[in-house]
Amino acid sequence: MTGLQTLNGSARRFASAPTYGDPFTQISRDVDRMIGSLFGDRTASAKALAENGEAAKNWLSPRIDIHETEDHIELSAELPGVEQEDVDVSVLEGLLTITGEKKSTRESNEGARVIERSYGSFKRSFRLNDIIDADNITASFKNGVLLLTLPKVAEQKPEPRKIAVTG
Repeated sequence: MTGLQTLNGSARRFASAPTYGDPFTQISRDVDRMIGSLFGDRTASAKALAENGEAAKNWLSPRIDIHETEDHIELSAELPGVEQEDVDVSVLEGLLTITGEKKSTRESNEGARVIERSYGSFKRSFRLNDIIDADNITASFKNGVLLLTLPKVAEQKPEPRKIAVTG
């Protein structure tokens, strides 16, 4: 039978990928594009890394939420199963980069029946625009969630300058 595989005497149906493409990949690409427009450039994602010759299956892409207030932007990244010491956040020349690795707790997969969890390295990059004070970004990590606070540069309102009129 097509689409069926026997496991221990029982038939199990496996879903095949739709012919029009994976909708979650398309949504992820759209979200990356929206985040890129907020930060002034496109973000590096697993797809972008794959286009540059990297093996996409070895790269994870953490899910990101971004909230903006009047004085800062909060960026939170879901990193389930990742230890705090395996996460690195850096800013270089206006590029905010989150890198890390989700490590397997097992030495080998010998005897494994099902492996659905992903392991490997991840990297997400965001181009910071001029409204972000890159020198004062803070980060915290709790319960597998990385929270970055990106303060905005204090807006300096121009003061009218008196010009002496001579005559």
